[in-house]
Amino acid sequence: GAEPLFFLDYLATGKLVPEAAEAIIKGVADGCALSGAALIGGETAEMPGMYQGDDYDLAGFAVGAAERGSLLPRKDIGDGDVLLGLASSGVHSNGFSLVRRLVADHGYTYDSPAPFDDTRALGEALLEPTRLYVRPLLEAIRETGAIKALAHITGGGLTENLPRVLPDTATAEIDLSQISLPPVFRWLQDLGSIDETEMLRTFNCGVGMVAVVHESHADQVGDVLTRAGETVSMIGAIRTGGPSGREPAPHPVSYKNSLS
Repeated sequence: GAEPLFFLDYLATGKLVPEAAEAIIKGVADGCALSGAALIGGETAEMPGMYQGDDYDLAGFAVGAAERGSLLPRKDIGDGDVLLGLASSGVHSNGFSLVRRLVADHGYTYDSPAPFDDTRALGEALLEPTRLYVRPLLEAIRETGAIKALAHITGGGLTENLPRVLPDTATAEIDLSQISLPPVFRWLQDLGSIDETEMLRTFNCGVGMVAVVHESHADQVGDVLTRAGETVSMIGAIRTGGPSGREPAPHPVSYKNSLS
């Protein structure tokens, strides 16, 4: 729930190529601009004994600010809360070890036409930039005050990221029929004969962010996010565990139906 203030980057490579470094840092700067953060500095290192050829390593961190007592997740998550899924733009930044293996094993090249998008090359389509949700979410937090938790669906997918923002007593019940699986994920699933459980644990499967809100505020939050350019779907609900609602939930995330 914090507002990002500034970002610093770190670029390491075997041999610094100014043109490549400029393009890389421009990407970082563009991301900062989209998120409302200032890129205030960074560090560059040449380590020829560590990196080979054109290899480079890029890292960074942001500092943000929030009012004391307003940090997410809130402590009142429970029955009556629903899950709003914000659509992803593609693979984002997770699962590429598997993606590269599938591409190599099936003889594709990154400059060949993408089988799931005939308007772009495969490499370009797979590297569709990660959608950044910062500004729309901050707008929804400020305008409604109704968002109780946010789960960024990165490595581990819905299965591993949602439990991180939920109390031990809560189960996230997800209706997969409410999630539209983008063509890139259907292609990857068919290419690797990947079962649905593994897909949900490896990829975002079309949902890049999940907001937890009470059902009475779902339409209001959804409207704000939609006006800000997001595609929002109600993908599930929260249920507390045990007869009294105080026992640990046996399964932090449960699924019904199948990805559509």
